Amino acid sequence: MTHSNATTSAKRVHTPAFFFSLPWLGNATVRQTIRLLVSVALAGLVAWLTNLQEPAWALITAVIVTQSSITETMSSGRYQLVGTLIGAAASTVPITLMLLHWPLWLSFTVAFVPLSVLASWRPNTRMAVVTLMIATLFPTQDDPYLRPVERVLSILFGVGVSMLVSYVVLHEQARRDAFRNAAQTVRKIVEILEHGLKQDLDWPALQDLSDDCTTSLRKVQSAVEEARRERWKPLEQRDPMLAALPKTLRQLQMDSVVVARALMRPPKGVAASLPDQGEEDLRAGMKRGFDWIISRCEAEAVARTGEEYRVAAGIISALPREDDRDDEIVSFVLNILRADLITFIRLLGEDDTERA
Repeated sequence: MTHSNATTSAKRVHTPAFFFSLPWLGNATVRQTIRLLVSVALAGLVAWLTNLQEPAWALITAVIVTQSSITETMSSGRYQLVGTLIGAAASTVPITLMLLHWPLWLSFTVAFVPLSVLASWRPNTRMAVVTLMIATLFPTQDDPYLRPVERVLSILFGVGVSMLVSYVVLHEQARRDAFRNAAQTVRKIVEILEHGLKQDLDWPALQDLSDDCTTSLRKVQSAVEEARRERWKPLEQRDPMLAALPKTLRQLQMDSVVVARALMRPPKGVAASLPDQGEEDLRAGMKRGFDWIISRCEAEAVARTGEEYRVAAGIISALPREDDRDDEIVSFVLNILRADLITFIRLLGEDDTERA
């Protein structure tokens, strides 16, 4: 690592540490409360500055759309906006019919029935029905066509403010969550391998452990997808380590299941089972590698730092080789596990890439 990169990494350590030194900001409920209050306040300010006749809808939209993650906020905002646009467009039909002296409920029914079918088919468009009711059933003294326009503007303001707040105000820091969950996933992988070595669980029980590991891996994937949306620059360019994390973890999980399955095969002779000394050597050698990965993931969850990368070579050289085992299948799968473990260690060790 160059001196400039080392200096950059050192600077990056202090900001997250200061952030988490404030206990009340470390609470997810407190952060979401602050985001929600800021979102509602900004939505109200925008509605007041633009002199909306019904500013409450901008505030209501801000409350609905502002979620704890950028991904959820984008999804909720998209559904609100699409549904409102459909409803506003559909409301022009009954408004026009009423101007032609059609009865209110007959005019409303003409648009309500197809929108109900749409909402039943696509539940995310239910806001279309709400918008239709607001624009049609609530009387106004002004031009009736202005009500759906006002409704759309209110939703646009609410969604826009919510998106801005989600990006700027105390967002959930997906990188931290990804590496924290990665450490938990690796612990579950180690648990699978430990039971495989001890052969103290049956195969269905180990499959349950693998399913639990998959659940933890999904959290890593969700956090990485969240990180992709935090900035315009592709994640592979600004943080290649984070971008490659789910794929590398997934491969390691698959290896652990295969190794456990190989170790649990019914023995065909003395050579088919691991000797006690071989088991202890395997456990000690692999454990050091996995412990290093867990500590690096936990370190990355706190701050981006490359201070530990220099010991990666020593960790790799200490991993046991399985070429001399009598059981060819066990030797083969253990060597695959070793190769993927080295890939993971190198991924976490090569931390001298400048990241935005």
